Amino acid sequence: MTVEFNSVFLLKMRKHALRKGVWFKVLDGTERALLYLVPRCMEKPRSSKLIDILAKIVVKIKDAVKSNVTDLVSRVGRPLAKKLSGIAQKWGHRTAAEWATDERFARYLAIMKMNSISAYYGGCVS
Repeated sequence: MTVEFNSVFLLKMRKHALRKGVWFKVLDGTERALLYLVPRCMEKPRSSKLIDILAKIVVKIKDAVKSNVTDLVSRVGRPLAKKLSGIAQKWGHRTAAEWATDERFARYLAIMKMNSISAYYGGCVS
């Protein structure tokens, strides 16, 4: 997936970072200044160096706003869904192959795992 670094996209990223509360937590003053000034000074940056810097800032914001559940779905839910799908297929369940790619099932498993971890640690997991 390629992203067009135009002024509209950069303003949306700035707004997203501000709304999610990561603007001041994650970005230093120079990064904030770039995301503030670049969309106001040019429609689309052409310098490859500037585009690389902006891409790193965008990745930084996206990583910061990624929710714990989303992260847990990718790290725990999907692998667990694949494992359970394989077991159920061995037992002869005909539609179990679909479980491995079912995003809702992976999310359910991740949330169940998150709840069991919280219960195990007495709710002190952050």
